[in-house]
Amino acid sequence: MAVQLLIRNSSVLYDRPDPLRLGAAEIALNYNASDPGLFFADNAASPSTKLIKIGPTFIGSTAPNLTPAGYASLSKGEQWLDTASTSLLKVYSGSAWQVVNAVASVSSGKPSNPVNGQLHYDSALSALYIYLTSTGTWVAV
Repeated sequence: MAVQLLIRNSSVLYDRPDPLRLGAAEIALNYNASDPGLFFADNAASPSTKLIKIGPTFIGSTAPNLTPAGYASLSKGEQWLDTASTSLLKVYSGSAWQVVNAVASVSSGKPSNPVNGQLHYDSALSALYIYLTSTGTWVAV
């Protein structure tokens, strides 16, 4: 028995489908080399339905979908490597771009639950440390 899959598709830069026009479990593909992605709608009731983008991370000096050709919103969890000055990984929270920070902290004393490779600036000692799980210690940098 043959099964036909229907996929909406576009090669137009920033052409994202309107989630209210996608059927249940329907996918849409944008194959423009500058901002490709696979899209589907979440299962929230209309008009609260949101568009979900599946990879890849957008790389550029301006935010993705800045000049939309289709649906204007971004997807919660969407990623952008901002190359405007220093390469910063950003994730869209559903309302704003959030910078993904390295595991780092600043305080007087050291954190009680560190992770391997965590940087910490001890403001009481004016010194920078890195935590190594192999030794279970903070090492001055």
